[in-house]
Amino acid sequence: MGWKPALAKLIALCGLTALAPAAWPQSALPQSSPYVWRAATGGQIRGRPAVGPDGTTYALSEDSYLYAWVSGGSLLWKHDLGWLPWDCLAVSADGTVYAGLRNQDFIAVNPRGGRLWTVRLDGLPAGDPAVTEDGTVLVGTSTGTLSALSHLGRREWAVTLPGAVTGQPVIDGSGTIYVTAADRRLYALTPWGEFKWSLPFTAAPGVPSIAADGSVVLGTDTGEVVAVSPSGDAMWKKSLGAPVIGVAADALQIVADTRAGRVVGFTLDGRELWRTDTGRAPGSPPFIRGDLVFLTAQDGSVVALDSHHAVSGALKTAAVGGATAAESGEILVGGRDWVVYSLDMAAAGLPVPQLETRPGTPAPWPQSGHDARHSGRTEATPAADNDALLARNTDYLYLKALSGAPGREGIQLLLADIGRRISSRSLDKSTWYAVRMLENVVGTGLANRSLQNQKLVNDFPDLRAAAAGLLARVGSTASRAALLDAVNAETDGVALAAEIAALGAIASDGDGAALRAIVRAFTSRAGLPPDSRLASAVVDSIGRIAFYEGTLGEPSAVATLLAISRGSYDPAVRAAAQSVLQGDLKIDILNEEE
Repeated sequence: MGWKPALAKLIALCGLTALAPAAWPQSALPQSSPYVWRAATGGQIRGRPAVGPDGTTYALSEDSYLYAWVSGGSLLWKHDLGWLPWDCLAVSADGTVYAGLRNQDFIAVNPRGGRLWTVRLDGLPAGDPAVTEDGTVLVGTSTGTLSALSHLGRREWAVTLPGAVTGQPVIDGSGTIYVTAADRRLYALTPWGEFKWSLPFTAAPGVPSIAADGSVVLGTDTGEVVAVSPSGDAMWKKSLGAPVIGVAADALQIVADTRAGRVVGFTLDGRELWRTDTGRAPGSPPFIRGDLVFLTAQDGSVVALDSHHAVSGALKTAAVGGATAAESGEILVGGRDWVVYSLDMAAAGLPVPQLETRPGTPAPWPQSGHDARHSGRTEATPAADNDALLARNTDYLYLKALSGAPGREGIQLLLADIGRRISSRSLDKSTWYAVRMLENVVGTGLANRSLQNQKLVNDFPDLRAAAAGLLARVGSTASRAALLDAVNAETDGVALAAEIAALGAIASDGDGAALRAIVRAFTSRAGLPPDSRLASAVVDSIGRIAFYEGTLGEPSAVATLLAISRGSYDPAVRAAAQSVLQGDLKIDILNEEE
């Protein structure tokens, strides 16, 4: 069977349904249209659309579907949620879409529209989830729980706050997690879920934003804008006289809007730069595009402030839940009229941002959720990061001391301890740093070489294989980098099989690098006797990646499966390769038992 029929079967298996486009593409719109495209759904769209790393637009509709449109507005697919959605949507860097539902389910969908997993939360999701650098998904609930889930839906850790989580968690460049709760406090946590500090407010705080200097800026329902340092100290506070809806920040200024229609710009140290009364009650936080500021009003208008901060235009839509500014320059809004709009600012008579006036790195927090993916994560890094806390973490120091014993004994002790935690489901808040340690062990003797008298003395392939096996059970998307390096450098067949199996267990492979590395490692051993253990790991990994991504993606992977299905391997391995080629994937990568 050729790779294209196999690819079609894999896509069909993962839930991709051929559907007629429910859109008005750009070519079909009148020349004077203010829209790049419009796309109809079967229900109201209360939340903001999100845009994936490949430019795909996603929106949750109250017809109980998640929709995906390619650039230009043609429908790519729609996924049956099975329940009404909540305003909870984000896309990870690998293209996985996360959404929350009103029955307390939290789901993951691959970029081809296939359901990956479903986790039941202990309450309604509190706004959009946030996605960390290593792919961990953070979601708060109405019961006060903040949970960290792996990209495969495994629960890594959870903390309980003394009040409902009141909005999306946000993450700064050091990995510190900030979240507000109904007890009127802002909480800061480390990437591994340890409390750093909390700061009380006299009024309910809104969702934080991260400024260019790493400070946390947020508004309150009594009209104050407050900036907090990364160490938890209030830096400055300004009163705007009306409840603050939200805050945005770029490299040069902080912008806040209020329910009274007032929009105010501040310097990073709190000095007021300008203020404008829009004459409309805003319905969402502001967002910054180049030298311009935009917001959506409660009457459905998208309002633009020009470079002089005067209201320069407004386009009436049926927007409900705010807007998302895409990297392409489009502004995307979802409407109570069941339609997603992609706005052409110039055609709508709105000013076009001069993006070149903002040189350097991307803006710290230009819109809700930071970016068009709603990731809730910025690269803005405070002066003090989490290294000092990690250096005082007794559990981390204990694991580090284990690994520091001479020779292979220390690594064996480390792997045994982490393995026990995984088996007893007690890894919990040690997950983040334990996974980093496992990634380091996978490189022992390969990337991390120790020489004595020009002789390699830390080449322990059995320990690399053991570490890879543990990463297969708890690894994150960040673990893929260490495993790719190991697969590319590995010379031991047993360790190579374990490393390839771990890549398959991690599954995420949006750029195809894992598939290419697996194929390259397998074909490089073509002159050696057939190794059924290695072939089995290759087949299983290709199948798992195909399931997660919704497609084989790489023609070379199809060729490898064909070679295995016809080679001198165990009959079960050949049959498994044929099953993957035929799209007969009976794979459970979801919430596997640890």
